Amino acid sequence: MEWGPDIALESFFGSLREEISLGGGRSLGVGDDLDFLEKKSELRGKVCILSLDGGGMPGIIPARLLAHLEELLQQKSGDPDARIADYFDVVTGTSVGGLLATMLFTGDENSRPLFRAEEAWKLMAERGREVFKKVAKSSVWSKLRIRSTKSCRFSAKPLEHVLKEYLIREDGNALTLRDTIKPVLIPCYDLASAAPFLFSRADALESQTWNFNLWEICRATTATPPFFPPACVTSVDGKTSCTAIDGRVVMHNPTAAAITHVLHNKREFPSVRGVEDLLVLSLGTGQIDQTYMYETVRGWGALQWVKPLAKIVLDGVADMVDHTISIAFGEHRKHYLRIQMAGLPNQAPADVSDVNQLVKLAEDVLDHKSMEFLPFGGRMPLSVSNRERLDWFADQLVKERKARSEPASTESAFQNFIEKLKSSCPEITSVKE
Repeated sequence: MEWGPDIALESFFGSLREEISLGGGRSLGVGDDLDFLEKKSELRGKVCILSLDGGGMPGIIPARLLAHLEELLQQKSGDPDARIADYFDVVTGTSVGGLLATMLFTGDENSRPLFRAEEAWKLMAERGREVFKKVAKSSVWSKLRIRSTKSCRFSAKPLEHVLKEYLIREDGNALTLRDTIKPVLIPCYDLASAAPFLFSRADALESQTWNFNLWEICRATTATPPFFPPACVTSVDGKTSCTAIDGRVVMHNPTAAAITHVLHNKREFPSVRGVEDLLVLSLGTGQIDQTYMYETVRGWGALQWVKPLAKIVLDGVADMVDHTISIAFGEHRKHYLRIQMAGLPNQAPADVSDVNQLVKLAEDVLDHKSMEFLPFGGRMPLSVSNRERLDWFADQLVKERKARSEPASTESAFQNFIEKLKSSCPEITSVKE
């Protein structure tokens, strides 16, 4: 084969073709040629990430937001059977977020999600009352005695019963991490190794040593002391185990873990170069934002600090993750959407029986102005609402999925583009063999 300008041209377009195939591509129409060259990164498509915070029964708030998003996806795609799992490539969830992720991303016998988002939040509301049975009121001394013993506030048996009821195959065997239909990441903290432990579908597919029953994973990530006792979790082959407590102690907001997983997992996501190739939705469970004046706290002792400090640490860690990711996305900031309701009533998260209030809070947060972190400058309200931004996000998800389903049109447009460019350069000849 003789060397000529046409060989270089074909080599260039061969590389360009690879760019398209790696990322799923987008279809090109007449008049898109200049944008095609100027915005080449868009050809790779976006890896879509869903992250769900922990937070107990207030997990109904993000679950309701996902039900709204799923409805938008059905309307915009024209597919009444569209599910959240169809539009996201990776999901991560801590505590109740891990439970919700499991419900929405575990496949049935037809490899379709076990639950619609609407079904998921309603089930959480219905069975949550069963799981979080309030301690019966008694004397002050009785309460103190209960809280000072080894007994936790809630028994783990009702929770385990509910998990085993739904996370099971038709043959009676437990569903495992391998039964999830997309990459799933669910954290806990392992007391035995004094380190975070991340349940990952990618690891489970490689070896049964890292494959766990899903009901045990959900039990592990929701083992919140002092409400539930720790969970002893063992892999399917019995070779790996951990003594788990709630993942919120290390990953209240697990968004950073999911982004890191995608950026460094070249086997599953070979085309991702940086945040410009990501589309991220992060949903919080709400936070109180209680403020304290110096005159109030200056005389506090250990007992007075216990409860406020726990809230400050959890909310502060979640906000810091949000802050860091906002800065990391830089000029691609619009591709990262964090919805977190601030200023909740102090009693709302603790009152697990008032489901109606939590549902109303979920509706309220949609109409609130979207918030964005300024670099070391706190939050700033934007001109658009969370409802408007979520609507825009749904548009991006639908466009991304549509582009992936049209490889033939992308290839045809690619060939047309080559022919148009060659016809405009008559001095370039065909390949000589």
